[in-house]
Amino acid sequence: MTDKFTIDQIRDEIIKFKNDPDFQKLENFYYSKSFSEILGVSRREISHSGFLAWLLGNLESHNLGEFPIKKFLDIILKFSSDKLKSKHRDLFNSFVTEDYLIERLFIKPEYSIKNFGRLDIYIELTLLIAGKTKNIRLVIENKVESRENNDQTNSYFRYFNPSENDDNIVIYIYLTPISTLELIELTEPECNCKEFIQVNYQSIVDYLIEPALNQNISARTENILTEYLKSLSQPSINEEADGHKQELIMALGNEERKLLSSFWEKNQKLILASLYAISSDPEQEKDTRENIKEALDSLSSDRDRSTYNLKYNGEIFSRNFKKSDIGLQTINLLEAKGLIDDNVISFLREDKSCSFFLLKKKEDFTDTEIKYRKYRANDAPELIYRGEGYYVARNWGIGNIHKIINKFTEKFPGLEYETN
Repeated sequence: MTDKFTIDQIRDEIIKFKNDPDFQKLENFYYSKSFSEILGVSRREISHSGFLAWLLGNLESHNLGEFPIKKFLDIILKFSSDKLKSKHRDLFNSFVTEDYLIERLFIKPEYSIKNFGRLDIYIELTLLIAGKTKNIRLVIENKVESRENNDQTNSYFRYFNPSENDDNIVIYIYLTPISTLELIELTEPECNCKEFIQVNYQSIVDYLIEPALNQNISARTENILTEYLKSLSQPSINEEADGHKQELIMALGNEERKLLSSFWEKNQKLILASLYAISSDPEQEKDTRENIKEALDSLSSDRDRSTYNLKYNGEIFSRNFKKSDIGLQTINLLEAKGLIDDNVISFLREDKSCSFFLLKKKEDFTDTEIKYRKYRANDAPELIYRGEGYYVARNWGIGNIHKIINKFTEKFPGLEYETN
């Protein structure tokens, strides 16, 4: 990567980099601390819960009235499972058409329930729909700094579920800072209780805060919302809580996203060269080098759009699959052709062609493997052998795909991979 640059070219690129208008805007944005950062509370769950409770209140000083809570109901609908959409069809239809009146709204962060515990955010809504009253309770578990502990979500469900009926509905929300791409790939929420709807902070930005900024609001409210947006978009690189690495960025505003995308397009060669320098610098910490090398491998992988065919004894078994599926397709073929026995299982479980074990049981996943989705942990096991379920690694790119091809074609005569 760096061999494409001479020292003079690197100097020229850095000068262009510093004079880039996008860089100057981003530098001003990211090098000025938000108010919550100054107070040291930008990643505290209690601070975010307090802010969201304020924002969703219809009588609060932001003077947005019912606009925020209505937008939040839209977010709930958007990310609900098909099961919930069917169960609450009429209610959710009223959310879409806003064919309801809010008769009562009660919101409380850090809501204590005697002899039970404390909810991050608790909301009671009384809606009038087609002349009929509906009481809705929203139970929100907010996770910014850590993962769920003490089986909280199942406890909340067991507490509230017995009181639910057609006119008294309880909706459970699991709020986390994962990206929207990660969120839409989930087949179920990441919390223990699968009755929860998982939403993310980016959806709060996209469907609530940015639309609110387009309303006729006071300068004070605009400033508060803008400051909050800044606190969500500030990177948190080294902070950990309870052994759980936090999300780099909780959410991005539309303007920042466009600026950053433009900045990348104009400066990607210099950025990649900088990353390469860090990944190969022995003075950097090992974790830093490895993380950046993995990012570089992924970026290189993204530029290679090749697909693959898999053959056995000259016959096509699978065609036009992506690199990320090469391990899975190989396992599928071995299973379909009856080639898996105890010895082969041992071979597969010991393989680390992609730097992670090719096969792994769910109970053996590390926090890092779950967080970065090295395996499809939320899906059913992809291989069942002697009653045990195994998941297949998805950490494949141009930097390691040749390893599995070479190793497996040698191990299994008749196996053949074609690049399209």
